[in-house]
Amino acid sequence: MKGFFSYDSGFFRVLDKLGSLFVLNLLTLVCSIPLFTVGASFTALYYVTMKMVRDEETYITKDYFRSFRQNFRQATVIWLVLFILSSVLFFDYRLMSLNREKIPAAGAFMILTTVCAVFLIIETAYVFPVLAKFYNTVGQTMKNAILMGIRHFPKTLAIVFIDVIFLLITLTGLYRNGQSFLAPLYICLGLAVPAYANSYIFVRIFDQYIQIDETAETGTDEEYLSRLQSEDMVEDNGKKE
Repeated sequence: MKGFFSYDSGFFRVLDKLGSLFVLNLLTLVCSIPLFTVGASFTALYYVTMKMVRDEETYITKDYFRSFRQNFRQATVIWLVLFILSSVLFFDYRLMSLNREKIPAAGAFMILTTVCAVFLIIETAYVFPVLAKFYNTVGQTMKNAILMGIRHFPKTLAIVFIDVIFLLITLTGLYRNGQSFLAPLYICLGLAVPAYANSYIFVRIFDQYIQIDETAETGTDEEYLSRLQSEDMVEDNGKKE
């Protein structure tokens, strides 16, 4: 029993991890409220969860806002692009579905819109983790994200499944007899837990494009310096501290 209640026991490590994810989830929710900051919020979320997965020294709040500030401009541009594209696809699909009899090519256009939506989902799943890990231009970041998603398609399916299944479980249990049961769960952990689970996959993918050259620290809370390998999909992006 002493081992069970000791601070180093698995039980307390799980509680400590859940506490960190709770704080991280709260930060992401609050920072996403203005809506145009959603991109920066999710980039910061993945920046921290990938550090947690690697068991690196992590200061949840400090690291979160550090990434939020560092990637704010690029993440906001990317988020606005994704939002506009998704809105166009949604309204186009809706328009075609409501006017299938009036528009001869409506069916084919709906299929094309669905295919585009699949690529957009892949892009959205990868782009903020890629931005959190690698330094690059907006265009190159979005290009790398879609290429990684296609190249690692089985892992991409797993990533999307984790996001969708957690959301569906939460939504299906939101209301029962007029009462909400799982809404508090989503508010507490609904963003951070899927991101943390997906970070195990992203870390394994990104490790294929990263070569650790040195492990020198530049400060008490600095991330280990990494350098991108030159490959066909990811150019030499410099360093993301």
